Amino acid sequence: MLVMVDGQPGEARTPVVGVAALQAVVAGILFSTGGAAVKATQLDAWQVAGMRSLIAAAVLLVAIPAARRWAGGAGRSSSVRTAAWWRDPARRRALLLTVGTGCCYCLTLVLFVHAAKRTTAAETIFLQSTAPLFVLLLAPILLRERPSGRQLLFVPLFGAGLVMAFFGGADAAASAPDPRTGNVLATFCGLAYGLTLIGLRAAGRPRPVRPAGALGEASSRGAADAVPAPGIAAAACGNVIVCLACLPVMAPLTAAAPGDFLVVAYLGLFQVALAYVFVTRAASVLQAPVVALLLLLEPALTPVWAMWFHGEQPHLLTWLGGAVIAAATVLLATVVRSADE
Repeated sequence: MLVMVDGQPGEARTPVVGVAALQAVVAGILFSTGGAAVKATQLDAWQVAGMRSLIAAAVLLVAIPAARRWAGGAGRSSSVRTAAWWRDPARRRALLLTVGTGCCYCLTLVLFVHAAKRTTAAETIFLQSTAPLFVLLLAPILLRERPSGRQLLFVPLFGAGLVMAFFGGADAAASAPDPRTGNVLATFCGLAYGLTLIGLRAAGRPRPVRPAGALGEASSRGAADAVPAPGIAAAACGNVIVCLACLPVMAPLTAAAPGDFLVVAYLGLFQVALAYVFVTRAASVLQAPVVALLLLLEPALTPVWAMWFHGEQPHLLTWLGGAVIAAATVLLATVVRSADE
């Protein structure tokens, strides 16, 4: 496979591609630990979601300059006055997309924690993994992008996997006290994640450059329109919104044990912040379908961690639904990649 990195053939940058693939693999592994870790703490869902995002937002905003560019700004001229940025249509659009995508990501984070507290980790991650189904259904409306006929063939496959995972028949247990409610929340989590992907696509899509003026001069904002808001900024924004939303219902924390804080610290620092840094760096080098395939480690390993640490035994129908969703994702990624080549 020939991958372009910084305008150079990927064959000349094989070590870079190898590092990027390793980063995507590590990100998938870190993501996969979320369900088991959420179940390992006695804190309620609001406390886990709020504290996890507080740590993740702090790490992203402090450590990564791009996470602070909610209105774009990469490659912008320093002569642009900060006080006048709102009058720049490109930066205004970037801010609105960042906040909108951040809101969808906020829902994804909160719904995932609430679902994982109620149903099995397998149900949670398999139902969240139906996000491509919602992208296929909503992209024509929200992005004005029509999926190809071959891509639409996977809609029934994703739908079948969703139904099997949803009605997997998990029995209530200590780590999954309310499976039916958890499955509903996990399904909405998949919808929220699909909307997040649509928002990232809208932010990364190149904007048409305005035509030159009557005298032939180039538009002064043509270059600015081509600068999207970075995806890492949307992730930081989403975590900030989670903090603000959960803050009123997080107290009291007096009953929390030191181990609870360690689990939440791991979730914020590694399972969200570090994993997202790795996946965004990998995505800057590898083709999107390749990253998507490597990240299938998340749904593959999530039930394993839950079985290992909590003894969860998902129903056979749940496993079949997850397998169908994974197969649909692999095939869809293959179709998308062949269409891009």
